[in-house]
Amino acid sequence: MYLWGFGLAFMLAAVLTPVVRRYALDQGIVDEPSGGRKIHRKPVAYLGGVAIFVAFLVAALIMVPPSREFGALLLGCMILVIVGVIDDVRGLSAVTKLAWQFVAAGVALAGGIGITAITNPFGGVIDLTWGRTLIDVGIGQFHIMPVANILSLVWMVAMANTINFLDGLDGLASGVSGIAAIVMFVLAVRPAVDQPVVAMIAILVAGAALGFLPHNFYPARIFMGDSGAYFLGLVLAMLAVYSGAKLATAALVLGVPLVDMAWAVVRRLAHGQSPFRADRKHLHHLLLDAGLSQRQAVAVLYAIVGLFGTVALMAGSFLKLVAFLVLVGLMGLVISVLIQRQRSGVVR
Repeated sequence: MYLWGFGLAFMLAAVLTPVVRRYALDQGIVDEPSGGRKIHRKPVAYLGGVAIFVAFLVAALIMVPPSREFGALLLGCMILVIVGVIDDVRGLSAVTKLAWQFVAAGVALAGGIGITAITNPFGGVIDLTWGRTLIDVGIGQFHIMPVANILSLVWMVAMANTINFLDGLDGLASGVSGIAAIVMFVLAVRPAVDQPVVAMIAILVAGAALGFLPHNFYPARIFMGDSGAYFLGLVLAMLAVYSGAKLATAALVLGVPLVDMAWAVVRRLAHGQSPFRADRKHLHHLLLDAGLSQRQAVAVLYAIVGLFGTVALMAGSFLKLVAFLVLVGLMGLVISVLIQRQRSGVVR
C-alpha cells in the first residue's frame, strides 16, 4: 500500500512538472538571473510547487481516509500554496505572507493538528495543556490551550519559512524534504508508533518531492518557488505533530535548515535588516564560496540530513537532544570557519 502511494505521488509529480514548466514559460513566470544570491545564469520557470502539491493532493485523496485532521491539513496547505503562487507571480510583502502563514497554521490547529505535550529527554512528558478551555462556535467545539496553541502556531510557521530559506540551490529543498518525509514515514510505521495515516501522508510527500527532484536538480529546469517551499515546510511541520508529537525527530532530521534559518534571522536582525530579507550568507552559499560545486554542496547537505535522520530513528529522547546539540555546535563551527575563510579571501 505504501509503495503504491509513493509510486503514484512520484509519477504524478514527474509528469505534472513539465506541464507546469511549459505553462510558466509561456506566461513569463520565471526567475530572472540577477547576480548576488541568485546563481543561475538564465531564466528558470517558477511554480514547480504547484506540481508537487497537486501530485500530493491527488494521491492523498485516493490513498488517505477522510478525517477532520486530514481535511485541515489539506486546507492549510492549499492556503499557503495559493499565497506562494501569488507571491511568485506578483510579489507579496513579508508581513502579508507571514499573516497568511499564521492563518494556514491556525486552520491546521483548529482541525486538531497541534502540540499538546513534549517528551522530556530526562524522562516523562511535559504537558502543555495548561489552562485548557472548551468553546463551542456553532460549527464545532475547540480546545483553547494558550501555551500549546502558541507553540503549535510558531512551529508550523517556522517550518514553512525554514524550507523557504533552504531553497537556495538546485534540488536542495526538494531533496531534503524528501529525506525528511522518508524519516517521518519510517518512524510512523514502527510498531511502537503505529500511525498508518501519518505514514501514508509522509510517503506521499516523499513521492511528490522526489518526483519533482529530477527536474529541479542541477541544472534546474524549474524552481518550486514559494508555493512549493511553503507547502513542504508546512506539511512536514504538521506531520511532526499529527496524532502525537514527533518534534524531536523532526527537529533533528531538519536540524541543518532550522539552525541555518535561526542564524539568518539573528544575522539580519543584528544588522538592522528584516529577517525575511534574502541574502547570500546561508550555509549552502558559504559552501559554494569555499569551492564546492552546486552538486557537491547539495550532496554534502543531503548526507548530513540523512545521517542525523538515521540518528533520530535510532536514538532515544535524551540522545536526540545530545545529537541536536552536537549538530548545532558543528554547524556553528563550520559556519565560523567558512566565514573566516571568506573574509580572508580564501574562496574560489
